[in-house]
Amino acid sequence: MDGYRSTSWKQFRAQVLLLDEFTCKQCWRSEGVRLHVHHKRYIPGRKPWEYPHHMCETLCSGCHAAEHGIIPPKSGWTFIGYEDLGGLYGECEYCGTEIRHSFLVEHEKWRAMEVGEHCCDKLTSTRLATGHLAAVRRHLDRRKRFVSSVRWIRKRQGVQAIKQDGIRIELVTCKGAYRLRVRGQLGKREYPTEIEAKAGTFDLIESGVIRKWVNLKRESERRR
Repeated sequence: MDGYRSTSWKQFRAQVLLLDEFTCKQCWRSEGVRLHVHHKRYIPGRKPWEYPHHMCETLCSGCHAAEHGIIPPKSGWTFIGYEDLGGLYGECEYCGTEIRHSFLVEHEKWRAMEVGEHCCDKLTSTRLATGHLAAVRRHLDRRKRFVSSVRWIRKRQGVQAIKQDGIRIELVTCKGAYRLRVRGQLGKREYPTEIEAKAGTFDLIESGVIRKWVNLKRESERRR
């Protein structure tokens, strides 16, 4: 560390700061921060000032600490996974706030972290998390409209029906529970309430499960 107190280092450091216009090359701040000169890589046996200027860069103290793995990096993260925790059961490992929607991000200089929507966007420099949750909200809005749609027709006692994407789907009451019936075949899953049954119907339609089953059924009938 004595080399960093030498006149040669102070002169070299001043040159790098000047060339970088006294601005952190990571976060681009220049006011109100302490600036360091960071070696992008080290060459054994070479003194800190015996480097070409392009092998060094100006970083603020925070970005410098992140670069050396002392604190989590502020950028350069990659999104690798998502989980809906079902409630505020998680905690963002970057800012400490409670989260329901957990986004898993990774960085080559830090362990993987579970973070919230805003921190995910900030760390990955994208709108990925915001876009994902916007799509989730649109899905939930469409599901609510489907559940309360006037297209649901009560055919007879204990039976309701709706036609979606050319497929007729019936909701049948069986011993206090609700089951779906498509093309005369009753589904195995039971729903405790009408709302849950209609919401489940929407999810099966959106996921393509019902369409796939109908296509297989039609193909089987053609082969007979």
